[in-house]
Amino acid sequence: MKKYIILVMASIALLAVSCTEKFDEMNTSSTALTASSVQAHMVFARCVYHGMSNDHQRNFNLNDDMYAHYFAEGLGWTDYWRYNEGWGNIYWRDFYTERLPEYHLINTIIGDDTDYNGMKAANDIWNVILWLRVIDRYGDAPYKDAEGNYAGQGVTMPYNSIKDIYPDLVSRLQADVALLSSPGTKTFGDYDLVYANDWSKWKKLANTLIMRLAMRMSNTSEAASLKAAFSGAVAGAMSAPSDYARVNCDTYVWGDYYDRTFYDWANTFTSADFMDMMNGVNKGYATGIVDPRRGFWFAEGTGAISGSGWDGFPNGNYAIDTRADVKKAHGGDRSFALLNCYDKNGFFYFNFHNTRKENLSWCLATYSETCFLKAEAVLRGWMSGDAEAFWKEGIKASMDEVGFIIQTSGGTATVSEADKNAYIAALPSFGSGENALRSVMIQKWIAMFPNSAEAWCDQRRTGYPDYFSGVLTYPTIHPSSLVGEGNIVQRIPYPDNEYNTNSAMMPSKYQGGTRDQQSNLYWALGGEGNTQSKSSAPKSL
Repeated sequence: MKKYIILVMASIALLAVSCTEKFDEMNTSSTALTASSVQAHMVFARCVYHGMSNDHQRNFNLNDDMYAHYFAEGLGWTDYWRYNEGWGNIYWRDFYTERLPEYHLINTIIGDDTDYNGMKAANDIWNVILWLRVIDRYGDAPYKDAEGNYAGQGVTMPYNSIKDIYPDLVSRLQADVALLSSPGTKTFGDYDLVYANDWSKWKKLANTLIMRLAMRMSNTSEAASLKAAFSGAVAGAMSAPSDYARVNCDTYVWGDYYDRTFYDWANTFTSADFMDMMNGVNKGYATGIVDPRRGFWFAEGTGAISGSGWDGFPNGNYAIDTRADVKKAHGGDRSFALLNCYDKNGFFYFNFHNTRKENLSWCLATYSETCFLKAEAVLRGWMSGDAEAFWKEGIKASMDEVGFIIQTSGGTATVSEADKNAYIAALPSFGSGENALRSVMIQKWIAMFPNSAEAWCDQRRTGYPDYFSGVLTYPTIHPSSLVGEGNIVQRIPYPDNEYNTNSAMMPSKYQGGTRDQQSNLYWALGGEGNTQSKSSAPKSL
């Protein structure tokens, strides 16, 4: 990994700036590598690693991590849903100026030779994953023009609506699945950081993503057409804990992932809402039993400030955040529950000298997700089966996935069958109808940890886990927030550069300079442009 970082970062200069009035000029780099001067595997490794790692703290930890209530930052930067434009635009900028050109460059290098089918499909699947990170956060985006040219090729792009982008992404994934049926002989060598050229797993990932995208649109007018895509993907989707899709973090090089933000800088805390769930005392979903995953995901703090080493830090609480003893915690006190990073039996264990022998990674998709998607599909009438059985299967799969990840680094952790069954037996009743969907989504929220990007999508799409019943605690809203009191954060505003240089292409609502964080995306609960209120019980079925 260090080899490709040195080789590629030293030479690639993809200096494109997407979606501006001078797009053609600015999106053509005079120093970028060309198809004749670089190999595809090098570019792919860069695209994968930096697609996850670039400015993780400002891109995701200070936004998605907080909105999903997996973490709390407690420093007042974004925990109160205040918006920092200098941080919110980073992912957009990096995607359009670096990741998209890398994607197209790989396709140019590979060409149409069928020996490269596997590489071509993996490159496209990865591009779809990154596209989701853009449109699921910002909303409508420059994607494709009327001639069929995709963004990132030096052509000015109009904004496309999510309702048009999603079906196109599904079609692309279906084409990738077909390519992977005959992957050819060429591989990325040591530079496939996700599945090490296991094309069967890439194929499963593509099918799981099809299920995810189709379900995301389940409350839209596109649902009927995407239901067939969902059905066609089920049999080929992830089917075991070992299908876990992730990218290992290289802790040897400087970064701002949890090894830095949580331990070195003490900028990040575990969320009180999530830790209450781990402890079985969440007021909206009390189980009375400690989650068997708690000791693998987390380690006990000192409890000197919090009262218990298994407490989490409240999201967006001024009264606690301004206390002198909590300010002391920012300097290194480890009172609150910690991420389990230093124990080989810890899910976040990192090894500074051997990336392959550590657990710290970015999660992309899991087998447990497919189980919960099946459970939801049954509730929505998309497929036959026992929703409660799929729900239980997803819970157990998540616990098995924890063990799978830990064992890859030499750990021995596992959740016993007895502990799985005891936990499931202690859960609130599965229920029926909307209550059953709530049960599915709360357990899916737990299982998705720490994939906050996906967890936040589910919360906006279904309303679960919800603020209404107290599973999530509504934060104190900062005066500079772009969310009105009582509403729930729904999106990240478009970058200032778009308003300044490309406003004519933007959705009409924003052409006059409007910025907000509370307007629903197209697939969100309540419909596009509306808001979700903390005081309204979700209704998603």
